[in-house]
Amino acid sequence: MKKYLYILLPLIPALLIYALLAHIHNFTQDDAYISYRYVANYLSGHGLVYNYGERVEGFTNFGWVIYTLFWGALGAKYIFISKLTGFVFGGGVVILTFFIAREILDEKDRWFALIPVYIVACNQSLSYWSSAGLATAAFAFFAMLAVWLYLQRNYLLIFALAILVFLRPDGAVVTGALIVVEAIERRKIPIFTLRCAGAAFVFSIPFVVFKLAYYGSILPNPFYAKTGFRMTQLTNGIEYTGRFMRDYGFYGAALLLPVLVFKRISIAARSVLTFVVLFVLYVTLIGGDVLKVHRFYLPIFGLTSALVCVGLFKFVKGMKKALRATLLILAGVVLCALTFVLADSYVASYNRLEVGFTRKMDFLAKDMLRADHRDFSVAVATIGVFGYRLLGHDVIDMLGLTDSTIARHSEDPVPGMSSTWKEQKHNSKYLLGRRPDYIIFSTGVKPSAPAEKSLLLYPQFLNCYRTIGWYYEADTVRHTGSVQMAYKKVCPIEGDLKPTYPLSFVEDYKTGLDYYGAGRNDLAVQYYDRAISESPKPVYIYLLYQKAFSLEMLRQHEYAEALLDTVVARDSTIFMAQKDLYTYAFLTQNYQKAAIHRNALLKLVPWYVPRLDSLVTRMSREIRRLQQQQQRQQQQQQSGQD
Repeated sequence: MKKYLYILLPLIPALLIYALLAHIHNFTQDDAYISYRYVANYLSGHGLVYNYGERVEGFTNFGWVIYTLFWGALGAKYIFISKLTGFVFGGGVVILTFFIAREILDEKDRWFALIPVYIVACNQSLSYWSSAGLATAAFAFFAMLAVWLYLQRNYLLIFALAILVFLRPDGAVVTGALIVVEAIERRKIPIFTLRCAGAAFVFSIPFVVFKLAYYGSILPNPFYAKTGFRMTQLTNGIEYTGRFMRDYGFYGAALLLPVLVFKRISIAARSVLTFVVLFVLYVTLIGGDVLKVHRFYLPIFGLTSALVCVGLFKFVKGMKKALRATLLILAGVVLCALTFVLADSYVASYNRLEVGFTRKMDFLAKDMLRADHRDFSVAVATIGVFGYRLLGHDVIDMLGLTDSTIARHSEDPVPGMSSTWKEQKHNSKYLLGRRPDYIIFSTGVKPSAPAEKSLLLYPQFLNCYRTIGWYYEADTVRHTGSVQMAYKKVCPIEGDLKPTYPLSFVEDYKTGLDYYGAGRNDLAVQYYDRAISESPKPVYIYLLYQKAFSLEMLRQHEYAEALLDTVVARDSTIFMAQKDLYTYAFLTQNYQKAAIHRNALLKLVPWYVPRLDSLVTRMSREIRRLQQQQQRQQQQQQSGQD
């Protein structure tokens, strides 16, 4: 025991580095709240479901959900426990890196196994995901444990493989990769790994039986929602892998160096290299991950760090001992610095965006609950913390992760529709058929995902849903805040659900919104006009409003106000047009007209009116201040001339 403590003592500073980075990046990933909603529903007596009465396995981390549920059943704070457990497993990844590095290094080089340990400790993606509430760090730990047990030919590998599949279906990929590794290494039937895989399957039978009996499927629903091979998937995978190789693969050196000295490295190192190559091919072929920051590559962070060190050791093997040690230590310092620096801004930006997004959706859910006391339903493209706050309400995942109809009976892709989203599945006819009270787009009013764009092809959506908004003071717009939008059903959905509006109208409308977001309102107006000419009658009311708003930004106030009057005359429920007309009227001291639009806003969005009153009052004071300043300057100029 003392021997192991002595060996592990140098790892303590590395663990402290990891812990500090985990503290800096501490957040809860939005997707983790999907699992938490399942746990909360089970603990409240409604079963392991996302929506009451709908048995759909909308998560890919079954074992993690059961583990979290166990703590919840004991009365513990299960969200905190899941985050703490992930943090502990992240530390376990750091420790396992040491043991795997010792396994693949020559015996006299084993003290240099500390170098990959510190490289992994400086890996910000590991610290980013470890305490995010997901099973990512636990899966990475058991995947590395499986590799280590394989190298030792230890039959405890059986339990590591069983736990891997219990945690995520990808565990089967680790099992298959190890079978291939042994087959290549031994050049015969891989008896050891096949035995372990078979025994692990036997241990998994109760788990499989439960899933079949309860959910009617072995594979989780997100598998059906996300699968479907397209060339864009391969492109996304290559991009995802390329980013990993740049940030943590040292621009490919992690694989290239051991390949160059392949015949000189140990059999164990060759096995690890083969496993890494197979794993990289798998992640690339499936298109990488929807969630960025290298999540899918956590299981090989320690392996690639160890492999690059093995390659370096072989290149300097012929040098004198002192020089060799000096060069290796210097190389280790450089690799640690590169690991930290290359991904620093990338990790920090996604961390900031994710924290902001989760906070925004949390506020939006709470605002909706305060504004609407009905048992309302919502369709949304990002269901994490939003769905968790709306326990008891039907929340329809527009992407199909927790909805089997959308996932398994998706509508055919719309020819010509462009999207950067990896999630392509959608079923707008089914969605509108469920008549949700609210529909929320991922980017406010702008359709982005195919599931959002396809809705705008249906006249029932264009005619029956109107925006409603709440003021939200985000960190990025602290002084002015922003309005968070949701589409609210304002009339019954009737008639045959058929997409009758052309895709060109949707694409041009979306492009116009993109240009508006980029500050190019001149181009935005051009694309709005194109969409208006392509749109069947009646023209989508929000298309007219967005054109008016861009005209405002271009300071064409007369045209903008006239178009806003047209919008309100056609549909008085467009609160954004009422808001802008109220502002125009107040600032031009047309208080009678301002009162009309303010009263309309009190009916549509009463919670927003006090904020708007404060805003227009401040704008009015600023205008008066500027006018007074201008008058003083004119007076000074006139007195100077006199």
